[in-house]
Amino acid sequence: MLKWFRSKESAWFWLIVRVYVGWQWLEAGWHKVAGPQPFDATGFLKGAIQKATGDHPAVQPWYAAFLENVALPNVKLFNFLVAYGEVLVGLALILGFASMFAAFMGAFMNLNFMLAGTTSTNPILYTLQVLMLAAGSTAVGYWGVDRWFLPVWRQWVANLLHRSQPATAGTD
Repeated sequence: MLKWFRSKESAWFWLIVRVYVGWQWLEAGWHKVAGPQPFDATGFLKGAIQKATGDHPAVQPWYAAFLENVALPNVKLFNFLVAYGEVLVGLALILGFASMFAAFMGAFMNLNFMLAGTTSTNPILYTLQVLMLAAGSTAVGYWGVDRWFLPVWRQWVANLLHRSQPATAGTD
């Protein structure tokens, strides 16, 4: 089963999953980037902070402290990161470019949205992205730009690492 899960034969399945998840991200981000109103997460952040109270808070106090002390004071930066991050993750997944990195960043955003007390499609997208990460680049990136990009990238990194190795003196 695991062999099929990570194989080139399963690439058609991962293509469908990857494009579906990518489309969800692109659509969500596009509304924030090109919508009639500028995207502002201030209300979302304040609502999440309020969900950290009571006997059974939807948001853990440590995460609410992060939102209150880091995200809210820097809301303009977070507005940009969320909106353009969603668009970039969506495009990367649809094109199959840097698929593993895009799936990781998408899962990270979904995790943060869930930690902020939202559900919506976040658990579904998070699960699909974790499964993509488990499948690996052979399956997920086979039908996409990664099929050609990853071998070139790996060779470039190997050459870079080889050049950074100190030369060893020969022994006499």
